[in-house]
Amino acid sequence: MFIEDIKNDFYNVLLGNRVLLLVHYDVDAICACKILQDLFKCDNISYTLVPVGGISELKTAYDENNEEVKYVVLVNCGGTVDLVDILQPEEHVVFFVLDSHKPTDICNVYSDGQVRLVYKDEEENIPNFDDIFRDDEEDENEEEREGRQGIEAVVERRRARKAWEERRHTLMFNYTQFSYHGKPSACVALEIAVRASRCTVPALWSAAVASAAHAALHCRSPARCLLDAEPLHRYVAAAQRKTTDDDIHQSARVVVEKDAWLPLYRWWSVEGAISHATALAPKLRLHSRSGAARLRQLLADMGFPLQQARQAYRSMDVELRRSLLTALEAAAPKHKLPVPTRAAFLLQRPHAPPLAALDTVYAVMGLIENETMPRAEGFQHALSALAVSGENESLKRGVAAARRCLEAVARQAHSTLSSRRLMLAGPFNYFIVPEGTPEATTLRGPLWLSEAARWIAGAHAHAPRPLLASAPSTGGDCLLLGLPPRFDREPRNLFGAAFEQAATKSGASVSLEFVDSSIISLPSSQRTQFLDALTALLA
Repeated sequence: MFIEDIKNDFYNVLLGNRVLLLVHYDVDAICACKILQDLFKCDNISYTLVPVGGISELKTAYDENNEEVKYVVLVNCGGTVDLVDILQPEEHVVFFVLDSHKPTDICNVYSDGQVRLVYKDEEENIPNFDDIFRDDEEDENEEEREGRQGIEAVVERRRARKAWEERRHTLMFNYTQFSYHGKPSACVALEIAVRASRCTVPALWSAAVASAAHAALHCRSPARCLLDAEPLHRYVAAAQRKTTDDDIHQSARVVVEKDAWLPLYRWWSVEGAISHATALAPKLRLHSRSGAARLRQLLADMGFPLQQARQAYRSMDVELRRSLLTALEAAAPKHKLPVPTRAAFLLQRPHAPPLAALDTVYAVMGLIENETMPRAEGFQHALSALAVSGENESLKRGVAAARRCLEAVARQAHSTLSSRRLMLAGPFNYFIVPEGTPEATTLRGPLWLSEAARWIAGAHAHAPRPLLASAPSTGGDCLLLGLPPRFDREPRNLFGAAFEQAATKSGASVSLEFVDSSIISLPSSQRTQFLDALTALLA
C-alpha cells in the first residue's frame, strides 16, 4: 500500500522505535541513507544499518537482524519483489519501502499494511486490484451447490474466469515488461527532512548528488531529471536567501551554477577529463587512429595549449580556467558534440575549491565497486564521502579510485571498438570483457560495466541498437547486463523480462537476484547457450 502522508504515516511512526535500515549498493541509495541517518540522529531513533547487494543478501540481512524489530526501512531494494513471500516475516513487522527501481511488485502495492510504499511515481501505471486478484473459492462453492441444474451458469462463469485470466496476463505483461527508475530516493528523503523542518546543507548536498547520479548514469530521461530536480532547486534557492554574508565565508552551502559536464576535471586535467567523459569521448572517436588528432584539434579550437590542457586543472593558467565553459561551448558544435555544460549542483566550501555533485557521484561509485577493499568498507567510505565539512579523506580516496576505473573503462571501450570485438547477434550487439585482463577486475561490478557499455553504445549513436555487456565475475560466473538502444533519451529497459524468458528457454543456471532486473549472472560456460536463446526470443 502507498502511504498518504510522508511525515505522519512514515517518519513519525518510526519515532521511539528501533529500526532495521537495509540499503542497496548504489549512489542514490547511499545518499538517501545519509539523509535518513542524520534525521535518525536528530530524533534519537536507534537503528541497525546493513548494506545489501541483491535479493539473497536482503533475505540474509533480515534473518540475521530481525530480533525485536518492528519496523524495517528498505532503500532502493525490496520494491520490485514480493517482500512478504521472500522474507516470511512475523505479522507485526512493518516494511517501509523507498525504492526508485520500478515497476513496483503488485503484491507490495496491494498489501494490507504490512508493506508500505513511501512514494508513488507518477509514471507507474498500476493495474486495478479487481483486474489482478480474484477470489476463486466463491465460484467453486457456487458450482458445488448448483450441481447439474446450473450447468449453463457454471460454463458461463468458467468462460468469464478464462477471459479474466487472459486479461490479467496481458495487464501484468504490459506492467512488468519494462524495468526503469523513478524519482531518486534521496530526493524523497529530502522531502521528509523538509517536512520535519530539518532541511540542512548535508541533506541538500546528498539529494543533489543523487540527482546528478540519475542524470549522469541515465537512470531517467533528461526531461524527468529536470522535473525531479525542480523541488531541489527551490530548496537550494530558499537556503541561499537565508544565508548571510557571514555564513557565506564561514560554512558550506549548495549552489546551482553552469558547469562543465566532465567527470572529475577539477581533480584531473582538462585533456584527461574530456578523454574519459562518456558524453564526449565516444563522439570524438578516440579509439580510432585519428582520435588523438581530433582531441588535439578540439583543444586548439578551445584555445587551450596542449601543455596547459595536460597539467592538473588547479595548476592551469587562471584565465584559461575562467574561460573553460565558454571555450567548450564554442568549440563543441564544430566537432558535433552534445552541449558540454549544464546547470549543476556545486558545494561551496570556505577556503576550498568548489566540489561538483557529478564528481562526488563518480567518487562514490569508485568506493562502492573497489577491488582493493571489501564492499561493506567501501559502503562506509561512500557515506563519509558525502560529508560537507572537514578534510574528507574518503572523498579523495574515492576520486583516486574513480580515475582508475574511468581509465579502465576507456581502455576497454577503445579495445572493443578498435579491434572490432563488438559482436552482432541479430536484434542486439554485445561485447565481452576478456578474462584475465586488468580491465576484467575493475569492470566486474554493474556500475562500471554499465559505464563501459554506455561509452561503446555512444560510439554507435548514429545506428542505435540494444547492447549487452558481459564481464567475468567470481567462481566461474559472469555478469551480463542490458542497455536499451536510446538509453540517453528513453532509458526504459526490456531486458529484464527478456532475460527471465531466455533463462527458462535455454535451461541455463541464471541468477535473477539483482535488484535491477536488467542485470543477471550465470556460469561463463553457459553464456553462449543463453545468448542464442535470447537472440531467438528477440528476433
